Order: sequence, then structure tokens, then C-alpha cells
Amino acid sequence: MKRNFNSILVATDFSEKSLAALEESYNLAKLTRLKITLIHVIRDSGQSLLSVFESDNSRKLQKEYEDQIRAELIRVAEDASKKSGVPVNAVISRGKEYDKILKSAKLLESKFIVMGLNAEPFAVNKDYIGSITSKVIRNATCPVITVNNKHTFDGCRSILLPLDLTQETRQKVTNAIELAKLFGSRIKVMSVLTSPHDKEETNRLEIQMNQVKRFIEDSNIPVTAELVEKSPDANSPAPVILKYAEEQGDIDLIMIMTQKESGLIEYFIGSSAQDIISRSKVPVMSIIPQQLGFISIFS
Repeated sequence: MKRNFNSILVATDFSEKSLAALEESYNLAKLTRLKITLIHVIRDSGQSLLSVFESDNSRKLQKEYEDQIRAELIRVAEDASKKSGVPVNAVISRGKEYDKILKSAKLLESKFIVMGLNAEPFAVNKDYIGSITSKVIRNATCPVITVNNKHTFDGCRSILLPLDLTQETRQKVTNAIELAKLFGSRIKVMSVLTSPHDKEETNRLEIQMNQVKRFIEDSNIPVTAELVEKSPDANSPAPVILKYAEEQGDIDLIMIMTQKESGLIEYFIGSSAQDIISRSKVPVMSIIPQQLGFISIFS
């Protein structure tokens, strides 16, 4: 069934990363001819037993705070609309951030969710994704684009498509093709060879890469494919993928897919995916596998 989309949902907390995410959505909105909906969620601390005794003054202060937030959000939306040339709506919601973002994406029939990585205030590990971003990625029914840095290139020259031998990872190929057509991008396919001396693994990866390369070529998309060995000091494929992306010099989007933990129904962000999302210098698109009812983002 063909699905109609109405918007690109951009979550903001007015931080530098969330504003960078907003700028990242401009070209996407133009090319898809969709409006941008900018959402800010005021965290709801919940009703306490003392709430009935709230003073008029505290309620007044709360209203003043919300009015200030609303005014700032409208200002940011108007400024974004002028810069991008596309309509930008402002929405304020109250509750749990991830829950309101997910519900708003469904209600607004959003094609993408775009957000900056939220940092936990007291996180020791600076590569930590953040609970809000993590929950949105795990539970969204549309692709989620995360932005960790201000992206300087206006457009998308090349899409990096890391492949492994899992069934889910192959589902990225069609989505990458459609996205490449939209942006006029090339696709760079790469696989990380974790065991260089394992001939069976090498042969399987080479066969898969050649099949994917031919499939992309048949769609008239410029494509390259490369098998890269994992260095002995790398704990996972993530550092190899990130190093490859940086060395290429023209990668403007990395496309990954969430993986399924054996024996569990819920999909989670594996350690490699977390590393890629948290450390990538370019935007990362996370896609949910079809087993969760994923619909092609360009269907």
C-alpha cells in the first residue's frame, strides 16, 4: 500500500546539535516537497500530591516559562522557513520527550525524524547516544536521521552503505538507491572483513557485495564497492566504518539498520550502531527492519 507523508519532524531543545539537525533537514524537505514540523517537548515531571496546593505565583511562573519557550520556538521556525524556503511549523508538547516525538511523528505522518544527539547531563562516556535519542531510534516507525555535528556540505554527495551478512542489512539497499536518486548521490558500499584468514567469510562477503553492486548499477546509480579488513586493535566494525567514511572525504550520510537480539522481539541499537551514531561526523540514518512492519521510505 502506498503511504502518503506530510512532514519531516525535527525535534529541538534549542541546543547547538538540535539546531544543526534543523539545518540538515532543509534540503531533504525541498527534495521531498514536504514541510518541516519543529517540535519542542516540555518535560512533564508528573503530578505530585502537592500539586493541588500550587500557588498562583508558581502557576504564573510556569505559564511565563511556556510563553517564552513558545515565542522562541516560533522565532526559530520563522527563521528556518526564511533560510530554507520551505514551510516550517512550530509545535509544543508536554510529557516524556521520546514518547511525544514518536506520537507526533505518527500523528503528522512524518516521513523522517531528524534530531541532534541529546547528551546526558552527567554522562561519563561522551560517546553515549542519550536515552531520548536511543528510545526514538528503537521505536520509530520511520527512518531517524541523527546529527552529531554541524554539517558543512549543502547536499549529499555520497551515501555510505556498510553491509554485513545479516538478512536485515540487505534491506538497506533499496532505500539507499531511492535516496541516491533523490539527492543525485553516488553509493559507496563497503564490508568489514573481521577475519581476514577466514576464506568462507571472505567469499560470502565478496559474493554479496558484487550482487549489491550490480543491483545498484542496474538502477543507474554510480557505485563503488570495497572490502576493508578490520585492524587487530579494533573492537568492532564501527571504527573501521568511521575511518573509511572520513578518508573518503565525500560521505555525507551513513545508512545503518537496527539489529535484532537473538530470542527477543524488541529491536535494539547494537554496540557497533551506537558507536557509529555517537561518533560519526556526518548524519546517520537508522532504519527499522521489515519484520517490524517497516514500509519503504519512498513507497
